[in-house]
Amino acid sequence: MGNLLFSPSGRIGPAAYMKGITILAILGFLGGFTVKLGPLAILGFVLGLLIFYCFIALGIKRSHDAGKSGWMVLIHILIWFVILMVVGFVVGKVSGVDAGQAFTAAMNQDVDKLAEIEATTTAISYILMTGIAGAAAKFVTAFLVNTINKSDAHDNQFGPMTAGDS
Repeated sequence: MGNLLFSPSGRIGPAAYMKGITILAILGFLGGFTVKLGPLAILGFVLGLLIFYCFIALGIKRSHDAGKSGWMVLIHILIWFVILMVVGFVVGKVSGVDAGQAFTAAMNQDVDKLAEIEATTTAISYILMTGIAGAAAKFVTAFLVNTINKSDAHDNQFGPMTAGDS
């Protein structure tokens, strides 16, 4: 599992990539609940950075499987960012909360602003909506990345061909 998520070297097939994305989506969803834990909110930030690193490592290995450079992960990040912005906009419209304001208030420990946000929507429903939106953005990105990066059916400079769930 550590090699799947933390090492950017080697190759992984589409199934292993989706397994890694699923793990990251679950961790990201659970990490969203740390926003309400006050001083422990920094834990959510650190977890977010760790998840982002793992997302990059998975993307590099998926690109390697297609025989492409690991720098292709920059396109994966761009796809994820655009999808996340679109989904965030939709969640903001549905919940009536500006995600940027909520994030800034949480990071600055602005109790008054957080209280105002909570008055418009319950914090739990907002966290659930953003968690689901974040997971959806990860899965849509993973689908597109798997579509873009067709597995190389032969050994390449990044390692032997992937078989099954590797």
